[in-house]
Amino acid sequence: MSSFRSHALAGLLFGLPFVSNIFYLFFALLGASIPDLDHQNNKRKVYSMIGIGVVLSVLLLFLNGDVLSGLILILLGVIFYFSHHRGFTHTLVGIVVLSGLFSFMFMGFVSVLMSLCVHFGMNVPFSTIIFIVMVLMGYFVIHRRYLMLYIMALAIYLVLFGFDSGMFNWYVVFGMFLVGGLSHLILDLRTPAGLSLFKPFIKRKFHNSIALFLFIVWLVCAIGYLVYFNPLFKINTCYMYLS
Repeated sequence: MSSFRSHALAGLLFGLPFVSNIFYLFFALLGASIPDLDHQNNKRKVYSMIGIGVVLSVLLLFLNGDVLSGLILILLGVIFYFSHHRGFTHTLVGIVVLSGLFSFMFMGFVSVLMSLCVHFGMNVPFSTIIFIVMVLMGYFVIHRRYLMLYIMALAIYLVLFGFDSGMFNWYVVFGMFLVGGLSHLILDLRTPAGLSLFKPFIKRKFHNSIALFLFIVWLVCAIGYLVYFNPLFKINTCYMYLS
Protein backbone atom coordinates (compact mmCIF):
# COMPACT_ATOMS: atom_id res chain seq x y z
CA MET A 1 0.00 0.00 0.00
CA SER A 2 1.40 3.40 -1.03
CA SER A 3 1.95 5.96 1.73
CA PHE A 4 0.43 9.43 1.91
CA ARG A 5 3.83 10.92 1.04
CA SER A 6 4.11 8.77 -2.08
CA HIS A 7 0.64 9.78 -3.23
CA ALA A 8 1.28 13.44 -2.44
CA LEU A 9 4.56 13.48 -4.37
CA ALA A 10 2.99 11.65 -7.32
CA GLY A 11 0.11 14.14 -7.42
CA LEU A 12 2.54 17.08 -7.53
CA LEU A 13 4.70 15.49 -10.23
CA PHE A 14 1.73 14.46 -12.37
CA GLY A 15 0.19 17.91 -12.14
CA LEU A 16 3.38 19.91 -12.76
CA PRO A 17 3.43 19.75 -16.60
CA PHE A 18 -0.12 21.12 -16.86
CA VAL A 19 0.13 24.29 -14.77
CA SER A 20 1.22 27.78 -15.74
CA ASN A 21 1.00 28.84 -12.08
CA ILE A 22 2.55 26.69 -9.36
CA PHE A 23 -0.39 27.53 -7.06
CA TYR A 24 -2.61 25.02 -8.88
CA LEU A 25 -0.38 22.18 -7.66
CA PHE A 26 -2.11 22.50 -4.28
CA PHE A 27 -5.23 21.15 -5.98
CA ALA A 28 -3.27 18.24 -7.47
CA LEU A 29 -2.04 17.48 -3.95
CA LEU A 30 -5.61 17.51 -2.64
CA GLY A 31 -6.78 15.37 -5.55
CA ALA A 32 -4.10 12.77 -4.87
CA SER A 33 -5.26 12.54 -1.26
CA ILE A 34 -9.02 12.29 -1.85
CA PRO A 35 -9.46 8.56 -2.73
CA ASP A 36 -8.22 7.28 0.64
CA LEU A 37 -10.98 9.09 2.52
CA ASP A 38 -12.83 5.80 2.12
CA HIS A 39 -10.37 4.19 4.57
CA GLN A 40 -11.66 3.15 7.99
CA ASN A 41 -9.01 5.33 9.65
CA ASN A 42 -10.62 8.42 8.13
CA LYS A 43 -14.15 7.85 9.42
CA ARG A 44 -13.77 10.73 11.89
CA LYS A 45 -13.03 13.09 9.01
CA VAL A 46 -16.05 11.74 7.15
CA TYR A 47 -18.28 12.40 10.17
CA SER A 48 -16.90 15.94 10.41
CA MET A 49 -17.61 16.51 6.69
CA ILE A 50 -21.25 15.58 7.21
CA GLY A 51 -21.54 17.58 10.44
CA ILE A 52 -19.87 20.73 9.11
CA GLY A 53 -21.88 20.41 5.90
CA VAL A 54 -25.13 20.39 7.87
CA VAL A 55 -24.09 23.38 10.00
CA LEU A 56 -22.92 25.39 6.99
CA SER A 57 -26.09 24.59 5.04
CA VAL A 58 -28.30 25.79 7.90
CA LEU A 59 -26.24 28.97 8.42
CA LEU A 60 -26.25 29.79 4.71
CA LEU A 61 -29.98 29.16 4.56
CA PHE A 62 -30.60 31.74 7.31
CA LEU A 63 -28.16 34.17 5.65
CA ASN A 64 -29.92 33.74 2.29
CA GLY A 65 -26.72 32.31 0.87
CA ASP A 66 -26.17 29.51 -1.61
CA VAL A 67 -26.44 26.25 0.36
CA LEU A 68 -25.19 24.11 -2.55
CA SER A 69 -21.61 23.90 -1.24
CA GLY A 70 -22.82 22.70 2.15
CA LEU A 71 -25.04 20.09 0.50
CA ILE A 72 -22.13 18.91 -1.66
CA LEU A 73 -20.01 18.53 1.48
CA ILE A 74 -22.75 16.38 3.03
CA LEU A 75 -22.99 14.31 -0.17
CA LEU A 76 -19.22 13.75 -0.19
CA GLY A 77 -19.33 12.62 3.43
CA VAL A 78 -22.12 10.17 2.62
CA ILE A 79 -20.19 8.81 -0.37
CA PHE A 80 -17.07 8.18 1.71
CA TYR A 81 -19.12 6.74 4.58
CA PHE A 82 -20.71 4.06 2.42
CA SER A 83 -17.64 3.34 0.26
CA HIS A 84 -15.50 0.39 1.22
CA HIS A 85 -11.75 0.87 0.89
CA ARG A 86 -10.53 0.74 -2.72
CA GLY A 87 -14.11 0.66 -3.94
CA PHE A 88 -15.93 3.47 -5.74
CA THR A 89 -13.35 6.14 -4.85
CA HIS A 90 -10.65 4.06 -6.56
CA THR A 91 -12.35 3.80 -9.95
CA LEU A 92 -12.14 6.05 -12.99
CA VAL A 93 -15.83 6.93 -12.65
CA GLY A 94 -15.34 7.69 -8.97
CA ILE A 95 -12.35 9.95 -9.58
CA VAL A 96 -14.23 11.98 -12.20
CA VAL A 97 -17.29 12.32 -9.93
CA LEU A 98 -15.25 13.26 -6.86
CA SER A 99 -13.11 15.76 -8.80
CA GLY A 100 -16.27 17.43 -10.06
CA LEU A 101 -17.88 17.55 -6.61
CA PHE A 102 -14.78 18.95 -4.91
CA SER A 103 -14.37 21.54 -7.68
CA PHE A 104 -18.00 22.69 -7.36
CA MET A 105 -17.72 22.76 -3.58
CA PHE A 106 -14.56 24.84 -3.77
CA MET A 107 -16.08 27.29 -6.24
CA GLY A 108 -19.23 27.53 -4.16
CA PHE A 109 -17.44 28.28 -0.88
CA VAL A 110 -15.26 30.92 -2.56
CA SER A 111 -18.37 32.55 -4.03
CA VAL A 112 -20.24 32.42 -0.71
CA LEU A 113 -17.35 33.96 1.25
CA MET A 114 -16.98 36.74 -1.32
CA SER A 115 -20.71 37.46 -1.13
CA LEU A 116 -20.67 37.51 2.68
CA CYS A 117 -17.73 39.91 2.68
CA VAL A 118 -19.63 42.26 0.39
CA HIS A 119 -22.81 41.86 2.47
CA PHE A 120 -21.06 42.79 5.72
CA GLY A 121 -18.91 45.48 4.10
CA MET A 122 -15.60 43.73 4.71
CA ASN A 123 -12.69 44.28 2.35
CA VAL A 124 -11.04 40.85 2.45
CA PRO A 125 -8.32 40.05 -0.12
CA PHE A 126 -9.17 37.27 -2.56
CA SER A 127 -6.03 35.37 -1.53
CA THR A 128 -7.30 35.30 2.08
CA ILE A 129 -10.63 33.84 0.95
CA ILE A 130 -8.78 31.22 -1.08
CA PHE A 131 -6.62 30.40 1.94
CA ILE A 132 -9.65 29.88 4.23
CA VAL A 133 -11.42 27.57 1.78
CA MET A 134 -8.29 25.54 1.00
CA VAL A 135 -7.46 25.12 4.67
CA LEU A 136 -10.96 23.73 5.20
CA MET A 137 -10.53 21.32 2.30
CA GLY A 138 -7.06 20.37 3.51
CA TYR A 139 -8.48 19.57 6.94
CA PHE A 140 -10.76 16.99 5.35
CA VAL A 141 -8.27 15.53 2.88
CA ILE A 142 -4.66 15.92 4.06
CA HIS A 143 -3.19 13.40 6.52
CA ARG A 144 -3.14 14.99 9.96
CA ARG A 145 0.63 14.45 10.25
CA TYR A 146 1.20 16.72 7.25
CA LEU A 147 -1.70 19.15 7.65
CA MET A 148 0.33 21.93 9.30
CA LEU A 149 3.02 21.60 6.62
CA TYR A 150 0.33 21.98 3.95
CA ILE A 151 -1.15 25.04 5.69
CA MET A 152 2.29 26.64 6.12
CA ALA A 153 3.24 26.04 2.49
CA LEU A 154 -0.09 27.47 1.31
CA ALA A 155 0.24 30.54 3.56
CA ILE A 156 3.84 31.21 2.50
CA TYR A 157 2.95 30.96 -1.18
CA LEU A 158 -0.04 33.30 -0.89
CA VAL A 159 1.92 35.84 1.19
CA LEU A 160 4.85 35.87 -1.22
CA PHE A 161 2.99 35.70 -4.52
CA GLY A 162 -0.67 36.37 -3.76
CA PHE A 163 -3.51 35.29 -6.02
CA ASP A 164 -6.02 37.55 -7.71
CA SER A 165 -9.52 36.50 -8.78
CA GLY A 166 -8.70 37.47 -12.36
CA MET A 167 -5.96 34.84 -12.43
CA PHE A 168 -8.29 32.00 -11.53
CA ASN A 169 -9.13 29.25 -14.01
CA TRP A 170 -11.86 26.91 -12.73
CA TYR A 171 -11.16 24.35 -15.47
CA VAL A 172 -7.59 24.00 -14.24
CA VAL A 173 -8.88 23.45 -10.70
CA PHE A 174 -10.99 20.51 -11.90
CA GLY A 175 -8.11 19.24 -14.06
CA MET A 176 -5.71 19.27 -11.11
CA PHE A 177 -8.15 17.41 -8.87
CA LEU A 178 -8.54 14.85 -11.68
CA VAL A 179 -4.82 14.48 -12.43
CA GLY A 180 -4.03 14.11 -8.73
CA GLY A 181 -6.71 11.44 -8.37
CA LEU A 182 -5.42 9.55 -11.41
CA SER A 183 -1.90 9.56 -9.99
CA HIS A 184 -3.31 7.91 -6.86
CA LEU A 185 -4.96 5.18 -8.93
CA ILE A 186 -1.77 4.51 -10.90
CA LEU A 187 0.23 3.96 -7.71
CA ASP A 188 -2.43 1.69 -6.20
CA LEU A 189 -2.66 -0.34 -9.42
CA ARG A 190 0.97 -1.32 -8.87
CA THR A 191 0.20 -2.97 -5.52
CA PRO A 192 -0.56 -6.73 -5.31
CA ALA A 193 -4.24 -6.07 -4.49
CA GLY A 194 -4.80 -4.03 -7.67
CA LEU A 195 -7.99 -2.10 -8.38
CA SER A 196 -11.36 -2.74 -9.98
CA LEU A 197 -10.63 0.34 -12.06
CA PHE A 198 -13.55 0.19 -14.48
CA LYS A 199 -16.39 -0.56 -12.06
CA PRO A 200 -19.36 -0.64 -12.47
CA PHE A 201 -18.77 -1.63 -16.13
CA ILE A 202 -16.00 -4.22 -15.57
CA LYS A 203 -15.64 -5.84 -12.16
CA ARG A 204 -12.31 -7.65 -12.53
CA LYS A 205 -9.17 -6.20 -10.97
CA PHE A 206 -6.30 -4.68 -12.90
CA HIS A 207 -2.65 -4.37 -11.98
CA ASN A 208 0.70 -3.26 -13.43
CA SER A 209 -0.18 -3.46 -17.12
CA ILE A 210 -3.02 -0.94 -16.93
CA ALA A 211 -0.90 1.24 -14.60
CA LEU A 212 1.79 1.36 -17.28
CA PHE A 213 -0.81 2.18 -19.95
CA LEU A 214 -2.25 5.06 -17.90
CA PHE A 215 1.25 6.36 -17.20
CA ILE A 216 2.04 6.37 -20.93
CA VAL A 217 -1.23 8.22 -21.61
CA TRP A 218 -0.29 10.80 -18.97
CA LEU A 219 3.24 11.11 -20.40
CA VAL A 220 1.97 11.70 -23.94
CA CYS A 221 -0.56 14.28 -22.71
CA ALA A 222 2.07 15.99 -20.54
CA ILE A 223 4.59 16.29 -23.38
CA GLY A 224 1.91 17.49 -25.78
CA TYR A 225 0.66 20.10 -23.33
CA LEU A 226 4.17 21.31 -22.52
CA VAL A 227 5.04 21.75 -26.19
CA TYR A 228 1.81 23.35 -27.40
CA PHE A 229 0.08 25.03 -24.48
CA ASN A 230 2.18 25.63 -21.36
CA PRO A 231 3.43 29.23 -21.46
CA LEU A 232 6.20 28.58 -18.91
CA PHE A 233 7.70 25.94 -21.19
CA LYS A 234 7.45 28.23 -24.23
CA ILE A 235 9.17 31.10 -22.41
CA ASN A 236 12.02 28.84 -21.32
CA THR A 237 12.30 27.34 -24.80
CA CYS A 238 12.47 30.79 -26.44
CA TYR A 239 15.10 31.92 -23.94
CA MET A 240 17.27 28.86 -24.65
CA TYR A 241 16.89 29.39 -28.40
CA LEU A 242 17.86 33.09 -28.23
CA SER A 243 20.83 32.26 -26.02
